Amino acid sequence: MKKGYLLLSMAVGMSVLTGCATLSEQECRTGNWQAIGYADGAAGRSADYLNNHNKACAKAGVATDYEAWAQGRKEGLTQYCTATNAYQIGRRGAQMNAVCPANVTANLERINADGRHYYSLNKQLSIEEDRLHNYQKEYEKLRGGDNLNFATEKQARTYLVELPNKASQVNQRIENIKQSLAQLQLKYGY
Repeated sequence: MKKGYLLLSMAVGMSVLTGCATLSEQECRTGNWQAIGYADGAAGRSADYLNNHNKACAKAGVATDYEAWAQGRKEGLTQYCTATNAYQIGRRGAQMNAVCPANVTANLERINADGRHYYSLNKQLSIEEDRLHNYQKEYEKLRGGDNLNFATEKQARTYLVELPNKASQVNQRIENIKQSLAQLQLKYGY
């Protein structure tokens, strides 16, 4: 258990240091390749990502330690290839990288899709709330005598009469979206 926490803390430290695709000369010379691999695995990076490190470290005249890196990456993937992570990645609107074992991939893709659905619903909710707010402002302006750039007063009045129905439809969409979000939150616990 201590080893896992030690590797995780080292990986977090290395991920801060290795924020880009390359390592500095110092990082190449003193790098703990298992921790670098762990950070890469936890970030969902493919095995090809080691090529980036190879290029950076070749410039420093340092060879990467493939075995240690691969072992660390394998351990890091156990952090990446979880249902919680799949859902969180989806909630940010992103798809998971195709790096997880085949026996869990289909389930993680489904969970990730639910997360992306949550993200889409949240975006749609924001759009609908903005639309409702605009309808409310337009209604108040029209009730106050503003014609809102309509060519005639008749057009403005017609629009004024239509606005409550439009707002009601938007309110219904907002409620439907909120129900869908609540169902996803209930399903995943957050």
